Amino acid sequence: MLQMTYQGTLAYAAMIKGVLKDSKVVVEDGEELEERGYGRREEGVLMLSLVEAAYLIDRGDLKVVSEDGATLSFEELVRVATVNDPSFWVRLLVYSDLRHRGLRARPLKSAIPVFLVEKKVREGEKRYLVLCLEEGTRVGFKDVEAYLRRAMEARRELIFAIVDKEGNISYYRVEKVMGA
Repeated sequence: MLQMTYQGTLAYAAMIKGVLKDSKVVVEDGEELEERGYGRREEGVLMLSLVEAAYLIDRGDLKVVSEDGATLSFEELVRVATVNDPSFWVRLLVYSDLRHRGLRARPLKSAIPVFLVEKKVREGEKRYLVLCLEEGTRVGFKDVEAYLRRAMEARRELIFAIVDKEGNISYYRVEKVMGA
């Protein structure tokens, strides 16, 4: 049976199916998602992070099943993800906010949740490295300096996304001050 879902500016389309394998969701026919900036192509299939998969389930664009064929709800996928990643909810909040702002965000694996973010503008492309932190999280100057260096080497602006207890997100740009 073909399931139909409304996708905002897109027309009605068949719901895309993915299979949960370890800490990724494997999508066999993921061309449409890939064109929209989701996942990474590996060995002929599209690999979605759990953050991307949870976001797409919440939007109604993706159906995720376990390897034994059982359909996973949004809540079940979040539960699975938080077992290995206690900061998953913060990561998902920031990812969703970035996507709602029209930005393409790619999750990176690191101790602190990080996204590579791109925004197309008339003059070219704005590129960011976004670190997700819960309000009150301590970050040392050496860590900030290391992330700033990493961002500068990749020609990206460093942004801190701070999530408070109510789920509100504040963004702060970090810049290197020269001289003085």
